[in-house]
Amino acid sequence: MQVLNRHEKEQLVVRMHEAGKTMRDIASAAHLSFGDIGKIIKRIDGQTNDDDDDIDLSNKSKATQALHLFKNGKKPIDVAIELDLSVNEVHDLQQEFWALNQLDELALVYYEIKNHLDLFLRLFHTLKKNKLINQKDIQTVLRYAAFDIPTLENRCQQLSNDVLELQLRKKKLGDEVATQCSSITHLEKSLSWYKMEIKQKKEIISNLDQQLNHKSDALEKLLLADK
Repeated sequence: MQVLNRHEKEQLVVRMHEAGKTMRDIASAAHLSFGDIGKIIKRIDGQTNDDDDDIDLSNKSKATQALHLFKNGKKPIDVAIELDLSVNEVHDLQQEFWALNQLDELALVYYEIKNHLDLFLRLFHTLKKNKLINQKDIQTVLRYAAFDIPTLENRCQQLSNDVLELQLRKKKLGDEVATQCSSITHLEKSLSWYKMEIKQKKEIISNLDQQLNHKSDALEKLLLADK
C-alpha cells in the first residue's frame, strides 16, 4: 500500500471534500485526525466574516451548504429539511462541523454514544441537578460505578434479606402478642367471674352469720326462761 506524504494527503482531503465525502470517509482514506482534516478544509475554503448569510452557495456541495447552515446556528432537523438529507447524512455533517471548530473529540464521543445519547443526557441532568458537575464528583461517581456497584448490590441484597427476616420476626412476635392478649382477656373474664362468685359467697356467709346470731340469741333466751 502506497504511503502518502503530507502534501498528497492534503490533496486527497481536498478532492474528497469537494466530492462531498464525509469526514469519517476522509479520515479513513487519508489517515488523518478530524482536527487535521478540519484545518485543511478551513484553509481551502477560506475564512468568511460574520455577515455571510447572503453568500450564494448554490454551486457548492450539500456538505458545504450544511456546514454553512450549522455555522449560522441551524438545528440538524432544519439542515435535513432544507437540503433534503437523511438523518445519517446530517449526523455525519454535524460531526464534521464540530471537527472544523476544533471539537473533533466531541465528534468522536458522539459517534461512540449516539445510540445511547438519551441515557447520557439523563445521567448529565441527574449530576447537574445534584450539583455534581466537577471533576472530583464525577471521578467519585465513576469509581462507584466501576468498582463499588457489585459491592453495593451485595450490600443491598444483604440489607433486603435482613429487612425480610426482621419483618418475619415482627410478624411472629405480633402473633404471639395477639395470642397473649387473648389469653389475658380470657383470664380477666375468669377473674371477674371469680370475684363475683366470691362476693356472692361473702354475702351468703354474712346472711348466715346474721341468722346464726339470731338463732343463738333465741336459744339463749329460752334457756334463761326455763331456769
